[in-house]
Amino acid sequence: MMRVFQQVYIVQGTLAANHTYNFVAPFNIQLVHVSLCNSTANAGTLKVGTQADDDAYLAAENFGVSSVPAEVSTPAGFDGVTAGGQYPHIADGTNVLITITNSGTAMAGACVVLTFTEG
Repeated sequence: MMRVFQQVYIVQGTLAANHTYNFVAPFNIQLVHVSLCNSTANAGTLKVGTQADDDAYLAAENFGVSSVPAEVSTPAGFDGVTAGGQYPHIADGTNVLITITNSGTAMAGACVVLTFTEG
């Protein structure tokens, strides 16, 4: 059985700018699900990639609005060049980049949940 783990990114309050987060993959992992929402009617975007290609795994997915999450849950939803419509495989030691891009009018209470499996 493959172990499953999640990472949660929350931006409290109203976003005044874009946000980026980085982490290093602790072992070979596979991104299998993304849930993203904010509490306003304003939809920004989320990209998941690497330092070299910020949307390698997920290209500019719109946030869910009014506290209704959007989700990416099928292989075809992972539309980054490296993913190619498959669940992205991320090698041990890869510096993964998460980019939250604010909309023209500010999002608030943005929340991103990434679900990974080992391997």
